[in-house]
Amino acid sequence: MAEVQRGFGPPPEVTRFFEDKGWKPAFSWTDVFGDEHANAFSVAKVTELELGSLFKNSIGKALGEGQGFETWRKTIVEDLTRAGWGKPRLVVDPLGKQPDKVVDFTSPRRLRTIFWGNMASARAAGQWERAQRTKRALPYFLYLHTTSANPRKDHLQWVGIIRPVDDPIWASIFPPNGWHCKCAVRQISAREAEALLAREWQEDDKVRYTSEAPVIEMRTLINKRTGEVLQVPVGCDPGWGGNPGLARVKGVMRAVEQQLVQAAPEDATKKLEELWQSPWTRVVKRLPEAEAKQVWLPAGVSPKLQAETGAISPVVSINGADVVARSNLDRRYPDGRGFDDLTKLPRAIADGEVRPDPRGSANVRSLIWAEAKTWWRSFVTKSKGGYLRVTSLHQRSEKLVRRDLGGE
Repeated sequence: MAEVQRGFGPPPEVTRFFEDKGWKPAFSWTDVFGDEHANAFSVAKVTELELGSLFKNSIGKALGEGQGFETWRKTIVEDLTRAGWGKPRLVVDPLGKQPDKVVDFTSPRRLRTIFWGNMASARAAGQWERAQRTKRALPYFLYLHTTSANPRKDHLQWVGIIRPVDDPIWASIFPPNGWHCKCAVRQISAREAEALLAREWQEDDKVRYTSEAPVIEMRTLINKRTGEVLQVPVGCDPGWGGNPGLARVKGVMRAVEQQLVQAAPEDATKKLEELWQSPWTRVVKRLPEAEAKQVWLPAGVSPKLQAETGAISPVVSINGADVVARSNLDRRYPDGRGFDDLTKLPRAIADGEVRPDPRGSANVRSLIWAEAKTWWRSFVTKSKGGYLRVTSLHQRSEKLVRRDLGGE
């Protein structure tokens, strides 16, 4: 009997987004809120690690295999029953802010919300990340008309908008824009964008195409559980007014930086070398400058630089905008200069020769190292906030290096 061949699985960006999430207990859905959803897996009322892991592993499998809700629901109910959660049970708020509550985790309504929320955010993040890779050929997003029988009026105002992939509006209204929202965007070519915008609108048309950027009004929201004050786009449900892909990139970098502070220097350097070869840094180099400025990439760890400058942390970071600028050199220099130069920073910061600033600043140090037969110099500056930042990276002649090293 011939073997049945499975269809194509989900894009790797989608599954990686979900698999790389950590787990965070949550009694209320507001315990993990806004951008934090992009970095931590949580289920409302799930406060035990064993139960949280059960849900995460189950949804991850469903995502990887392309399962629909009903298939997943049957499996998760069986898993919950075996784990002793097949019937309603009392759940205690670990913060003590809300009364204990009896919860039935097998409720179809609760399971549908859990399944939809995790699937939707993973797919949105994957679509956004793929767009960063393909935006040369497909430089625009088109906001599509929803398939919902009862569309939300606030979301209909965005239907037909055609804006560049790098436009700031997609940091606010990249769908889904609410619980069970069926809105979507499609990545299109410049030719298709021109053709759609050239159409003459008729009164019976469902969609009116426009390249005009909408005015995104914001409303202030206070998370009653945490006290956090957030700005949420009008028309978006709390927790959905953002871009899970961009939020995930920023979250990954923050998480790595926290791990580096606690790691031994050599272990930290090895972890950073892996990070700079990972898809996450490749995503950053494709970001528009405005978004890249929001990301700080850890580039190295140096207790010596921290001690000499009095910095808060031994972690040395570089701004995403500098990574983008450096990456653009790749197209001009066939010898590989550009982004690949930055991948050398973790080892250079760990092992390079640390020298005082030639101009005498107490907050600046120069780093000198050799790569094959080429000498390099970089400057590291302690910011006003007390953090170490890479501010330059360039090749250096052997003659000048000897001078930098005091004639050694």
